[in-house]
Amino acid sequence: MERPAGERRPEGSGSNPVPDLRRCISCGEQGEESQTLQSIEYDNLRELLKAGNLSLKKEYEDNEDNIAAYQEMWDIMKREQGNLEDKAEEALESGDENSSLYSSNAISLKNSASRIYKQLENMTSAKSLRSLEKSADSSLLTAQTLMNSYQQMAWNVEAGQKNVEALTAVYSEALRKQAAGTATAADVAAAKSRLDRESNSLESLREQAASLKRQLLTMVGLSVDSGVAIGSIPEPDLAAIDSIDFEADRVKAVNNSSAVINTRHTQASGTGAWNRRAKAVDEAEGTAEASIAAAYQDLAARRAEYEAACWAYESALMTYQSLQRRQQAGLLSNTDYLQGEADYLESRASRETASMNLVQAYESYCWEVKGVSIKGGL
Repeated sequence: MERPAGERRPEGSGSNPVPDLRRCISCGEQGEESQTLQSIEYDNLRELLKAGNLSLKKEYEDNEDNIAAYQEMWDIMKREQGNLEDKAEEALESGDENSSLYSSNAISLKNSASRIYKQLENMTSAKSLRSLEKSADSSLLTAQTLMNSYQQMAWNVEAGQKNVEALTAVYSEALRKQAAGTATAADVAAAKSRLDRESNSLESLREQAASLKRQLLTMVGLSVDSGVAIGSIPEPDLAAIDSIDFEADRVKAVNNSSAVINTRHTQASGTGAWNRRAKAVDEAEGTAEASIAAAYQDLAARRAEYEAACWAYESALMTYQSLQRRQQAGLLSNTDYLQGEADYLESRASRETASMNLVQAYESYCWEVKGVSIKGGL
């Protein structure tokens, strides 16, 4: 589903219906200096990793540090996964609507960490080392996941900022009404409670976005104080998703699975050993088939979520455009306008989150086909 005409990502040329509030956390704008800031782009992650990731650079020169590099990737993902899981639990207990966002990203990080862990497990138990390009692929998977999660947080920070602005106006209005005798202390307390909850939620999102950005910058060998901007995640390639030949990919995934390859090449002498190897091969192939099937099912689910989010966003956009016309005609209070704007940005953030989830699901499926990402092992 195409993005509605006139609506672009905040990184665009200024045709957005509302100001781009994300830039303050994505690149730390500093006046004219921001025009020369370097940026990390999704399509250039592999090159950035090869040029800047210290572990990967050393591996191309000498693969003795290979295992340590994978362990570092896994540690990064597990640390961020645990952080997000804690955030999700805290948000759920406080009634914060961002609980599902934290949980979704924690699951994404867990799945990617599982794939990295499985490769680390294979590398430490197998005699032969993986090729350098396989290592680069795994680094890329990690960077893609971190970048995707960061951008999801960034979009929701923008929506959260506007919601805090709207709730601040509601609270101020409640105070004025209380002074005029048309609102009770309970009304004021309720407005203040909502504002405090949203402010705390926003601060949590900001902290998580900053943490993910630091992890990504460190991974590509850039200073966390370099003022580097994080580019946007591309739109889902719906044509590529629709053209998937699952049966052909299933065969490729099984044949590319390192577990299947290692099992097939296990030495066996005698009927008993042959039978045991045949059974082990069947089990490894079954695991690989289940893994690619799960990735395909997740892709289908993310596609459905994306389409639903697109329809909801288009409806929200029309409502917001009507809101703008009413505001320009003087038919709307500032408080109502701010709340409507906050609702629109929330819908847009949901649409962008669904878009990025779909991109991540497709990437994960492609990694499964290539044998780079294998679920399980945690």
